Amino acid sequence: MLDPTFDFDKMLCFSLYSTANAMVRDYAEPLKRRGITYPQLLVMAGLWGQDDVSISALSDLTLFDLGTLTPIVKRLANAGFITVYLDPNDRRRRNLLLTDKGRALKAEAAQVFNNMACKIDLQDTEVEQVVKVCQRIRSRLR
Repeated sequence: MLDPTFDFDKMLCFSLYSTANAMVRDYAEPLKRRGITYPQLLVMAGLWGQDDVSISALSDLTLFDLGTLTPIVKRLANAGFITVYLDPNDRRRRNLLLTDKGRALKAEAAQVFNNMACKIDLQDTEVEQVVKVCQRIRSRLR
């Protein structure tokens, strides 16, 4: 008999992990066609919400540590989606600014998000419930 502690069908951690992996895999191909990865999409989504921010502010928003965020930012800058510049008020701080190419990507990314919403087929209230539960779990684990 299987120990219920390690029954994959009952493990919350496995459900969250496997679901997140499945979603990221489904995002991979449509994002690849647009020249970005899922982590890069999250960074871009942060900038679409508030352009011209410091890397540290974006780290707080995306929950990427600076060691993870820095290479993502470099790749986005090399691809022409963002510009990185030194803050004129604090030369130690680097800020990020969307380029025209980065702003144009927003409409395409919205289509990718809409396609995923159709694929998972949840009602708005179900999405809100899942998000709230995930936020509650995350707040207790930080």
